[in-house]
Amino acid sequence: MKISTRRRLVALTAVTALAAGTAIALAQGASADVAGWPATDGRIAVSNDGIMSVDVNGNDEKRISGSTDDVSPAWSPDGSRVVFEIAGSLDTISVTGSSRTHVYEGADSGPSASHPTYWTYGRAIVFSAAKKLYSVQAGGGTAVRLLATGGCDLVPSGDATGKLLAFQRNGTGCTTTTPSVVLYNATTKTETKLAAGGSPALSPDGTKVAFVRTVDGHRQLFSINTDGTGERRLTNDTGDYDTPSWAPASDRLVVHFNRPISGGRQESNVVMTITADAVTEGQPFPWGGRSPAWQPLRKNTVARVWGADVYGSNVAASRWTWNTVGKSEPGLMNASSAVLVSQSSQPYALTAPALAGKKHGPVLMTPGSSLSTSVQNELKRTLKPGASVYLVGGTSILSSSVSSKISALGFTPKRLAGTSRYSTSVAVAKSITSAPDYVFIATGTDYHSALAAASAAGADGTSGKAVVVLNEGNTLTASVKSYLNSLDPRDTYMIPVGGTAKYALTHTRFSNWPSSYTYYPVTASTNAGTAVALARFWWGGPGTVALASTDSWLGGTSAAAAMNVFGPLLWTDVAGLSSETKSYLVNGAANINDVSVFGGTGSVSAAALNSAGTAISASSSQWTYAPYYNGMAPMASSYSSAGSAAGAPAVRTGTAPRPVAEPDLGALSARHQQ
Repeated sequence: MKISTRRRLVALTAVTALAAGTAIALAQGASADVAGWPATDGRIAVSNDGIMSVDVNGNDEKRISGSTDDVSPAWSPDGSRVVFEIAGSLDTISVTGSSRTHVYEGADSGPSASHPTYWTYGRAIVFSAAKKLYSVQAGGGTAVRLLATGGCDLVPSGDATGKLLAFQRNGTGCTTTTPSVVLYNATTKTETKLAAGGSPALSPDGTKVAFVRTVDGHRQLFSINTDGTGERRLTNDTGDYDTPSWAPASDRLVVHFNRPISGGRQESNVVMTITADAVTEGQPFPWGGRSPAWQPLRKNTVARVWGADVYGSNVAASRWTWNTVGKSEPGLMNASSAVLVSQSSQPYALTAPALAGKKHGPVLMTPGSSLSTSVQNELKRTLKPGASVYLVGGTSILSSSVSSKISALGFTPKRLAGTSRYSTSVAVAKSITSAPDYVFIATGTDYHSALAAASAAGADGTSGKAVVVLNEGNTLTASVKSYLNSLDPRDTYMIPVGGTAKYALTHTRFSNWPSSYTYYPVTASTNAGTAVALARFWWGGPGTVALASTDSWLGGTSAAAAMNVFGPLLWTDVAGLSSETKSYLVNGAANINDVSVFGGTGSVSAAALNSAGTAISASSSQWTYAPYYNGMAPMASSYSSAGSAAGAPAVRTGTAPRPVAEPDLGALSARHQQ
């Protein structure tokens, strides 16, 4: 799937498939997260009858997981979750030891996994299995081979961004007695042998690799720059070192080793820290352990985008996303068109975010009988003269005077309409593409599933070929049935979102379809749960999500349109964060760095916003609040790092668009016999 980049201060503009190695490029003027690596030293995880964490001196022991089979921990880039190996499979768990998630099944259904490492801003986990390197989405899914080339590849270690990956190579047939440290560059897709040795650890800033080499019968610790220069020996004794891990600042290491003691005995499972220049060694940890991993503590962001009322919030969402014509603010995109919907006709707005993703512009709301002054001003701010403005619905929804005013402003009105909300959804779908790859089906009598689906359909941007059509209760209208009948389910993925959509699809006979076909139902018992199920299905570890009130279709429309390229639309109760949404955020905390809330406190309360910030972070203090009243960034002097919506404004952070990865079709596929 292709993507069209959109809103973010640090806008990531290219993401290649994980199977080929993930390369991420930054927008002009942006700086990579690893430039200075904005993370502080957290705790150190060790394998010790489960996964434990200790402070940097090895004290204050806290249990994260309790199974003795849990080994080889690695932290997400923000320190919110730990991935670890358990009997050849991989699980993740929050820093508090809750919300354990199974992400890869080894042994019984796949090759046994070992030495997991987070990569690509926490969106992916890379590991070794069957002596090859694989990656899997941080929330779980199908593992894919990372490198097309390779030999006997083990012990991967990635930087935060997904640009560099160090690993141990034991020769093509795993027969060599002298392993090599190899550096893979995902941008250039090249592999470079750095040094003889093994057990590499890539520094978070991507500049150095620590590794182990056997000297005089003992495994000693070394480091080398990633450009191949500056190799140095860090230890020179009779100990045996392994599994080094860098501090977030890339200036110290924590390492496990065994060392001789008096009487010819061996002291095992010793852990201590050491400076990167080997000048200073810390004291051995009193409790020991194996496979130490240093936690980076990096703050995430929760933003609120809102205006004086719900219609002001709609314009604020547009200002938050799109440049003013003739200007170029970092992180804002240039709109090519706009989509207009009636603020009093919910059913005709349901597919608008999908259209906006394709046509690359905002969704704006106006009274059905006239073009509001605020929308006129926003159209003039964002669009060049002659640009297309799409009107969704007939003249009873958006009057001819609205169309005339658009023409008078110098833009080109293009009406997409049918005789009903259902035929109008078909007209919108046909405007997006004549040959869809994906068709979402969602009810036209409730906005929750349809807006979430429209956000997903718009996520592929200007090259997208995903559409949304509406079902009427448990049936399909003649226009929608005819449209679907013109497609082939063997070529187009049919994705009903919600129980009635599934029923309507499977209880309609299509004369041109084969007698049996595969479809991909996305359902749950609640509106928030269905949106979460769709997010898990469609987005491969999003860096950001949109949050809107389950009580507001207006807020949901603004949120879906502003964020649909970057991540899913999620629903929450006004007073508190919905349980399904909270669970999704906690389980996805490794990759979710930003939650963008649309609407004021009457739509999403401060309590719900604060809960979202805590859910995606290592602790309640490890996130910042960023208010965007009228869509405008706050003054830098008023920024605050306090993790609370009650505090002062905080700086906006950058995130990545939806990773280019196929949806998890296998997990949801079902067969239907006509």
